[in-house]
Amino acid sequence: MAYFTHTIDGVTLDLAHLEPRTLILSSQKLSRELQIKIRFSNHCFTCKFKDGLHAASQLIMDHKQRRAYDAERHHLSFRLPGIVDNLPSAAVHLTPTDRNYVYIANIAMEDGRQYPMYFNLRRASQEHSADLLMFVESAYPVADRRQVLAGTTKISFPILCAKIYRGEVIRPRARR
Repeated sequence: MAYFTHTIDGVTLDLAHLEPRTLILSSQKLSRELQIKIRFSNHCFTCKFKDGLHAASQLIMDHKQRRAYDAERHHLSFRLPGIVDNLPSAAVHLTPTDRNYVYIANIAMEDGRQYPMYFNLRRASQEHSADLLMFVESAYPVADRRQVLAGTTKISFPILCAKIYRGEVIRPRARR
């Protein structure tokens, strides 16, 4: 059975690219490979549902939260598997909330917008067949890269993974 199955206006959405997957990261810091189990949220292809703006046929529930199908997010979401595959050579940013990380993909959008991917990463418990669990919470175009990165702390993705695997606390750098 597919992880996501949604039909909008009689058309079944192609969401196969957002099926759970595993990323193998060769960690020099740990001298071993890490298996990272990746899942995607429906926020990668939906936006907040607004009465009067969205039709009832666009409604997609995220637990108790009402979301609406977003064609632009859906179209951009086809890039997410490639973005995830490039993380082993990327730097990401710890958001000020200490809960999420953000990676701004090098995607040239015609109107100059950026495409950040927000995710959380944690060590997997023993019942999982992976070392780390990554949940892509959202990805959507934004106009201002500086706004996305305000107050964040940059860290190499492989170093982040090693630190999380070892249970080290990752703190934002103090602002000067």
